[in-house]
Amino acid sequence: MLARTLTCLLAMTVVLEVKGLKCKKLPPGKLRKVNLKKETQIYFPTNGVKPSNIKPGAQSTDQVALDGIEIYSRKTLLMKLYLTVNYAPTVGQQGSLMLMFEHDMFAGCGDDSMDGCSQDIPDSTFPVLRPCLDSAPFTATDLPVALQLSKEGNFLVVKNDGKFVGKAAIPYKKCGDPSKGRQWINAVAAEADGLIKIESELCK
Repeated sequence: MLARTLTCLLAMTVVLEVKGLKCKKLPPGKLRKVNLKKETQIYFPTNGVKPSNIKPGAQSTDQVALDGIEIYSRKTLLMKLYLTVNYAPTVGQQGSLMLMFEHDMFAGCGDDSMDGCSQDIPDSTFPVLRPCLDSAPFTATDLPVALQLSKEGNFLVVKNDGKFVGKAAIPYKKCGDPSKGRQWINAVAAEADGLIKIESELCK
């Protein structure tokens, strides 16, 4: 796993919600099916407001970097996405979200290209690391920070409250051969080897 600056949290719960479906626990590394034609949301264990119990001298008091969410085609790992939340001072004020994609070197067609994850990226490059260079503002509420995942054309698109956060190209079924079509994303999991252990729920 990539080295990351982490803030220790005592209780971590990620909730994956698909509209109209029921929820159950999703331990780290446990795959659950998704259909990105339907609205699929991942709720993270923070409402985006700086906690009052962060001790002085902690590695970071202004942000939290969360374990990855793994994206699969059946049992094949394609990519991971990592969310860092830059805290808002209080409810009703703005913080920001920073996203990074990590394409798997094999099934994810990870290559040595360099690119961000803006709206105008090509659909033919798959950087091993695709950081979103521009943070996305959000307004903190009493509810957990949520990301919406969807498939739009050849891209996995991530939004917050309907606003664009980042996207990454969905890899080819056979790397280097566009004629074989794209992988089909149909499962997700909380990262099994994360430094912050996440207890998740899948609503289905």
